[in-house]
Amino acid sequence: MIQTNPRCSTCRVRNYSVLSNCSNDILEALSDNKKYRHFQKGERLLIEGQRGGGIYFIRSGIAKVEVNGKSGRPLILRLAGAGSIFGYRMFGSKNEQPVSVEAVEDLYVCHTTLAFYDQLVKRSPVLHKEMMQLLLNEIRQVELHAVRLTHLSVKERVAGALLEIAKLYHYQPGSNGIRVHLERQDLADLSGTTKEQVSRMLAGLQRAGFIKLSGKHFKFLDLNSLQSITAFH
Repeated sequence: MIQTNPRCSTCRVRNYSVLSNCSNDILEALSDNKKYRHFQKGERLLIEGQRGGGIYFIRSGIAKVEVNGKSGRPLILRLAGAGSIFGYRMFGSKNEQPVSVEAVEDLYVCHTTLAFYDQLVKRSPVLHKEMMQLLLNEIRQVELHAVRLTHLSVKERVAGALLEIAKLYHYQPGSNGIRVHLERQDLADLSGTTKEQVSRMLAGLQRAGFIKLSGKHFKFLDLNSLQSITAFH
């Protein structure tokens, strides 16, 4: 589904994306050469192993970034919200996409071609610097995720996933909670465990008073207690 393009210069999420410090001419060029698109839950923006795909900026909604696991189940590397960018890891090559990106709720994105975005990066030292920093940050996040999966217990990993979700959905203590669109299997894939273990861990955290959960509605999250469970958050 394609809709009218929002302008990058007035976009409400630009200030927390790689475009935050770009000059107006770069923003206008991108605005003129992108399409605004809608993806429904379960639709994929990028598919691991495919060639091409282009560049995607999330304007609203949540996506999951995953790779195929040896067990046949995907491993979710991270969740991503407004301001995130995908597709850039194919710059300067004909390599296949290293990850899949799938909408976990209604997702609105801006899309442009890899070739055009590559030209913008070459034109703008500021954007080039932001992209390099983004790559370094992503490498660090993947390293930390690998450490968590290797060294943390299932309880610690599930608590860490809940903290990640709370941050992504901008959970505030004292609010009415958050309604997430993730399935139990998504939580399992993010935590590197099984759906059954996730259900047991959530039940245990609820008995301990660390969370209050009704279906997909997290009515309460004790962030300090969840923080105390895992040393990596």
